[in-house]
Amino acid sequence: MKGFSREILEILRILENYPLDSFSGHARKLGISTQTMIRKVEYLKDADRIREVHSTLNPEKMGLERYVVIFKTTTVEQISFLELSCDIHPYTNSRNRLFGHMYGLFTVFDIPKGTLRHLESFLEFMVGREFCSQYQIYKSAGERAYYTQPVHNNITDLDEFDIEGYFSKKLTGKPKTEINVSAEVSEDTFHPIHLLILRDITINMRIPMSELCQEYKKYLTLPKEKENFNVLPEGFRPYLEEFYAEDRTENAIYLDFKKKYHFITDNFIEDYWWGVNRKYFEMFIRFSYIIRDIKEEEKSRLFRVLSEFRPPFSIYMEDLGKDLFITLSLPPYYQIRMSYWMRNHYENLSFYMMDSFGYNAVKYRFYVHNYNIKNQKWREDTEWMFEGVVKSVQESIAKKQFRKVGIKEERK
Repeated sequence: MKGFSREILEILRILENYPLDSFSGHARKLGISTQTMIRKVEYLKDADRIREVHSTLNPEKMGLERYVVIFKTTTVEQISFLELSCDIHPYTNSRNRLFGHMYGLFTVFDIPKGTLRHLESFLEFMVGREFCSQYQIYKSAGERAYYTQPVHNNITDLDEFDIEGYFSKKLTGKPKTEINVSAEVSEDTFHPIHLLILRDITINMRIPMSELCQEYKKYLTLPKEKENFNVLPEGFRPYLEEFYAEDRTENAIYLDFKKKYHFITDNFIEDYWWGVNRKYFEMFIRFSYIIRDIKEEEKSRLFRVLSEFRPPFSIYMEDLGKDLFITLSLPPYYQIRMSYWMRNHYENLSFYMMDSFGYNAVKYRFYVHNYNIKNQKWREDTEWMFEGVVKSVQESIAKKQFRKVGIKEERK
């Protein structure tokens, strides 16, 4: 973080710790004017230091199943083919490059229930085309936890932080909180407005509701031939015409929109954070571990430690049934100590180094077209989930269309 003023670092710290609070509230805490706060935030955005407030969705609440897939490759060129394939697949949630003792790709897919066969066909296609030498697939049990890395907190006092003691905590009594325990919402509750909101708040959760409400109304002024993947999905127009009907008052429309917005944020948002360009601030190594055949009581203990004692470093955990996935961002010295502790406590362990920089780490926005609004269900046919994807991948390779996916792009 060399070269950044104390004021900028304090602004980054407060943005990451309170991502949805008002800029005026931030300004009061920092003792500066609201105009100065806004100007500083705009400077950080223009300089590509921060990239809006991203959010992640709970797939199980939406009637989807999460699968973690780790691809192993023998060449860097293979990774490019894998990334292209993941960019095109409609249900890819995220991807990260892996490096170290093995090279490859860490990916997450959120797919409709009962469609694992289609995902497996897609994975076998990539093996058959030699995009990878092999893959491992894990189904999420639906419990996960995530904390971002504070920018202006290098683990408080590195010489005194006891990382082994943190993960060795023995807890007594009942858990204080339940992590991500929620009931599934029926698929037929989704309205096009819901889906558009899901799409947009995954890349910027600070967009004002009033702005989104007016933006979706503008879709009705576009010619019908603009109803495509980049603007308005097929079949959405009749619903929007009814929602924005001339006999409805602006107040009634906004109140209805507000209700739909809060239905989404209250039910489906799992976590949110400011997107910070770690190229300028990262001083940590990101390691991922898979603890295999972990005992349920040990898994529960680790989730309790994380939920009841906020760590001063970035950590993500995903319950993979009989296994547990953990990603940590720590300074080199502490990462080494953590690796020794993990190896000493868990006999069946795999670990990976993660590339979290630039387009080597992509988190995709919600893909509206995965939901068939007419049939009120997720698109799960072979053409959508496998055959069409394979065709698009092959066409893109033939045309050498290895494109970068930016946060404002829609998949085509």
